[in-house]
Amino acid sequence: MAPSAPRRRTGAAGKRAPQPSIRRLLIADALRSWVPPTAAIAVLAVAMLLDATELVPDGIAAAISVVAVLVLAVFLAIAPLVADEHRGRLPPLVPVAVGAVATVLLAYPVIVRLLPGTPLREIALEAGAKGAVVVAPDEASRIDFVVDAHLPLSTDRRDRTLHYDIDLVDDAGTHDDVSGEVGDSWRMRRLGRRGSAPSHLEHLSASNAVAVGSGGLRIADVTLTGEPRATASAIVYRRRTPPSAVLYVGAALLVLGALVFDLWWDPAAGSTTTMVTASACAAVLVFAAGGAGHPGIRDVIGAVLVGTLVGAPVGGAAAWLARLVSLPGSRRRA
Repeated sequence: MAPSAPRRRTGAAGKRAPQPSIRRLLIADALRSWVPPTAAIAVLAVAMLLDATELVPDGIAAAISVVAVLVLAVFLAIAPLVADEHRGRLPPLVPVAVGAVATVLLAYPVIVRLLPGTPLREIALEAGAKGAVVVAPDEASRIDFVVDAHLPLSTDRRDRTLHYDIDLVDDAGTHDDVSGEVGDSWRMRRLGRRGSAPSHLEHLSASNAVAVGSGGLRIADVTLTGEPRATASAIVYRRRTPPSAVLYVGAALLVLGALVFDLWWDPAAGSTTTMVTASACAAVLVFAAGGAGHPGIRDVIGAVLVGTLVGAPVGGAAAWLARLVSLPGSRRRA
């Protein structure tokens, strides 16, 4: 009788061999689906909670929120590109790297506004401020001149306004006027069937972008009118936000790049990348144009809402027009 062939041993070790591959597949699927948006939303919620409880400064909480919102937006744009049905068409690291670069580019002008750094000067805006140095020669080419109002305590609910008019002059004698209004107000807020309740709105600071001319910059005159016994002070920061022209050109290039990518990826339909990019760029432009002296998480949320309402329709319309123009030509060539 011929000897039987040796049987392969199928022990526990043989059954466990596929487990690392399955684990890697599960991790990869989680990273492509629910982990990034869940983490971004959780970080955003924690940042808002820390800001509401004043456990962290408003600027830091807002900066964390900006990164979380941008991560969520980038995920919405690149998630379809790394899906299983498109595997092999584009290396997964390419959209991830592009999304990371876009996040940095969009976050920078917002974060440098939220965290302006060490102030150059702090000046009490009063009669004795005439001649006070705002910027020393060659200290900065652009500044943020932030005016803070200090209103007296009041028990009555009335609107209070402080108007400031500050005349700045450089070493060449060129004058630059900085003016505006700050204060607080009361409004009645409806509470549904329970009636209404008073709501206190404060706008006690304002930021003014000033270009420094020849040499240094000093205060020539200060005029405060409005609320009696109210005072004001100024904080001078080196302006690190890029000029408006740079922001608008950069936003246009980002949206154009997203539009070209959408047309290449799916010429017939789909404009997710364009709409998300346009919304993010619009939010950054809205925030950069804001005049809040000390912007925080409320300003970030407001800019995101306005940017989404404006950017998404604009991005969708641009993608629709681009396909309307490009598709007939491609069909004729086919």
